[in-house]
Amino acid sequence: MCILFIYRNPNAASESYRLILASNRDEYLKRPSLPAHYWKDHPQCIGGTDMEPGKEGGTWLAVSLNGKAGIILNLTNEASVTNIPKQGRGFLVPNFVASKNSATSYLNKLHEENNKKQIYNPFVLVLVNLLTADVNYLSSSETSTGPDLAQENILGFSNSGLNIPFKKVEAGKEMFKTIIKDTKVSKQTDLIEKLLTFLKSKERYLPDPELERRCPVKYKELSSICVVTDGYGTRTHSILLVNGRNEMTFVEETLMPDLTWKRQVFNNKLLCET
Repeated sequence: MCILFIYRNPNAASESYRLILASNRDEYLKRPSLPAHYWKDHPQCIGGTDMEPGKEGGTWLAVSLNGKAGIILNLTNEASVTNIPKQGRGFLVPNFVASKNSATSYLNKLHEENNKKQIYNPFVLVLVNLLTADVNYLSSSETSTGPDLAQENILGFSNSGLNIPFKKVEAGKEMFKTIIKDTKVSKQTDLIEKLLTFLKSKERYLPDPELERRCPVKYKELSSICVVTDGYGTRTHSILLVNGRNEMTFVEETLMPDLTWKRQVFNNKLLCET
């Protein structure tokens, strides 16, 4: 399970935020991965990377100083219509952020290809333009009509179909909205701490018929924003802030192999490209 919240304000003034993103990555604790870093082959890109054999280099979330971000979430218990071997979903993010493709062209091509052969296991892919605050997304659900462009200023995504969000997404959007309300760049440190506290919330949001349908065995343990179960749970908290001056702050807290948490902060000026 993973969860993602986004605030978008395309017309942000210099002392306000154009984008605020808060996300949790949930994964098996034994799955090897690297925390966020500048990528050797693409030094303008920052993100953690999967080190699972055969999937090395994939990622769950990454940003590019060229003005791009990508986040992948799996669709839990979504039927697969073919039995052919699937490619790792984690490569969908680096393939976008390291490219010169627009979000629209990338998602349109992906939707066309995946619709024909179902190349990937079920997913929701969210692509963000850090310079315009456009958020494009694609669900591979059978009910999906293709890529879409977000119109709302507060967005929430998790591991269900976009038309039936989990209760923790609905509740989380309201809490997220309260945290970021009227926030200013001058209070960034306070904002980061509030967002991290929010991402670490273990309050359960039940009943949730959609979560129970998709995860009948462990739906109770998965009903919180921060997930903690035996051998599985929230391993990474990510915060992305972009202000009206094109200054980006990327904060990551990740669970290390020794079960301690490591915090990293990346501060950069965005390049004027998309």
